[in-house]
Amino acid sequence: MPRFSAAGSSGGDDKALTTADGQSQIIQVCVKSQDGNKVVYNIKRNAKLIKLMHAYCRKKQLDIHTVRFIYEGHRVPGKYTSDQLNLEDGAEICCMFHQSGGGVCSMPKITSAFI
Repeated sequence: MPRFSAAGSSGGDDKALTTADGQSQIIQVCVKSQDGNKVVYNIKRNAKLIKLMHAYCRKKQLDIHTVRFIYEGHRVPGKYTSDQLNLEDGAEICCMFHQSGGGVCSMPKITSAFI
Protein backbone atom coordinates (compact mmCIF):
# COMPACT_ATOMS: atom_id res chain seq x y z
CA MET A 1 0.00 0.00 0.00
CA PRO A 2 1.50 3.37 -0.95
CA ARG A 3 2.20 5.80 1.83
CA PHE A 4 1.36 9.47 1.82
CA SER A 5 4.71 11.01 1.07
CA ALA A 6 6.09 14.46 1.76
CA ALA A 7 5.97 17.16 -0.89
CA GLY A 8 8.76 17.00 -3.41
CA SER A 9 8.93 13.22 -3.51
CA SER A 10 9.49 11.88 -6.99
CA GLY A 11 8.67 8.24 -6.23
CA GLY A 12 6.16 6.21 -8.24
CA ASP A 13 3.70 6.27 -5.32
CA ASP A 14 2.42 9.73 -6.30
CA LYS A 15 0.37 8.27 -9.15
CA ALA A 16 -1.45 5.98 -6.72
CA LEU A 17 -2.39 8.96 -4.53
CA THR A 18 -3.92 11.09 -7.27
CA THR A 19 -6.98 10.70 -9.47
CA ALA A 20 -7.15 11.17 -13.25
CA ASP A 21 -7.82 14.91 -12.82
CA GLY A 22 -4.75 15.32 -10.59
CA GLN A 23 -6.72 15.56 -7.32
CA SER A 24 -5.26 13.81 -4.27
CA GLN A 25 -7.13 10.74 -2.99
CA ILE A 26 -6.11 11.46 0.61
CA ILE A 27 -7.07 14.60 2.52
CA GLN A 28 -6.39 15.82 6.03
CA VAL A 29 -9.45 16.46 8.19
CA CYS A 30 -9.22 18.07 11.62
CA VAL A 31 -11.79 17.15 14.28
CA LYS A 32 -12.10 19.85 16.93
CA SER A 33 -13.78 19.23 20.29
CA GLN A 34 -15.71 21.77 22.35
CA ASP A 35 -12.75 22.29 24.67
CA GLY A 36 -10.52 23.25 21.72
CA ASN A 37 -8.50 20.04 21.37
CA LYS A 38 -7.82 19.00 17.78
CA VAL A 39 -7.14 15.61 16.22
CA VAL A 40 -5.99 15.40 12.59
CA TYR A 41 -6.85 12.40 10.41
CA ASN A 42 -5.71 11.46 6.91
CA ILE A 43 -8.69 9.95 5.13
CA LYS A 44 -9.46 8.74 1.64
CA ARG A 45 -11.91 10.82 -0.36
CA ASN A 46 -14.17 7.83 -1.01
CA ALA A 47 -14.23 6.54 2.61
CA LYS A 48 -17.46 7.02 4.56
CA LEU A 49 -17.16 9.59 7.31
CA ILE A 50 -18.65 7.20 9.89
CA LYS A 51 -15.19 5.59 10.02
CA LEU A 52 -13.68 8.94 11.03
CA MET A 53 -16.42 9.44 13.62
CA HIS A 54 -15.89 6.01 15.17
CA ALA A 55 -12.10 6.50 15.23
CA TYR A 56 -12.47 9.87 16.99
CA CYS A 57 -14.92 8.47 19.56
CA ARG A 58 -12.64 5.50 20.27
CA LYS A 59 -9.64 7.80 20.74
CA LYS A 60 -11.54 10.15 23.09
CA GLN A 61 -13.46 7.30 24.78
CA LEU A 62 -16.87 8.75 23.83
CA ASP A 63 -20.13 7.05 22.96
CA ILE A 64 -20.88 7.91 19.34
CA HIS A 65 -24.55 8.38 20.23
CA THR A 66 -23.76 11.23 22.64
CA VAL A 67 -21.89 13.49 20.19
CA ARG A 68 -22.69 15.26 16.93
CA PHE A 69 -20.26 16.19 14.19
CA ILE A 70 -20.79 19.61 12.59
CA TYR A 71 -19.24 21.02 9.40
CA GLU A 72 -20.01 24.59 8.33
CA GLY A 73 -23.07 24.72 10.60
CA HIS A 74 -24.62 21.48 9.35
CA ARG A 75 -24.66 18.04 10.92
CA VAL A 76 -22.34 15.57 9.17
CA PRO A 77 -24.15 12.37 8.17
CA GLY A 78 -21.82 9.39 8.51
CA LYS A 79 -23.12 7.70 5.38
CA TYR A 80 -21.52 10.34 3.14
CA THR A 81 -17.93 10.56 1.94
CA SER A 82 -15.69 13.61 1.98
CA ASP A 83 -16.20 13.94 -1.79
CA GLN A 84 -19.98 14.04 -1.39
CA LEU A 85 -19.68 16.85 1.19
CA ASN A 86 -16.98 18.65 -0.82
CA LEU A 87 -14.52 18.59 2.07
CA GLU A 88 -11.23 20.20 1.16
CA ASP A 89 -7.79 19.34 2.47
CA GLY A 90 -7.52 20.83 5.97
CA ALA A 91 -11.30 20.91 6.61
CA GLU A 92 -12.33 21.30 10.25
CA ILE A 93 -15.21 19.29 11.68
CA CYS A 94 -16.49 20.20 15.14
CA CYS A 95 -17.51 17.55 17.64
CA MET A 96 -20.29 18.70 19.97
CA PHE A 97 -22.02 16.89 22.80
CA HIS A 98 -25.64 16.17 22.00
CA GLN A 99 -27.99 18.03 24.33
CA SER A 100 -31.63 17.12 24.56
CA GLY A 101 -34.30 19.05 26.37
CA GLY A 102 -34.31 22.78 26.89
CA GLY A 103 -38.09 22.93 26.88
CA VAL A 104 -40.34 25.14 28.97
CA CYS A 105 -40.09 24.58 32.69
CA SER A 106 -43.39 25.01 34.52
CA MET A 107 -43.25 26.77 37.84
CA PRO A 108 -46.00 26.56 40.43
CA LYS A 109 -48.22 29.60 40.72
CA ILE A 110 -47.46 31.85 43.63
CA THR A 111 -50.53 32.42 45.71
CA SER A 112 -51.12 34.41 48.82
CA ALA A 113 -50.58 31.23 50.86
CA PHE A 114 -46.89 31.29 49.96
CA ILE A 115 -46.36 34.97 50.74
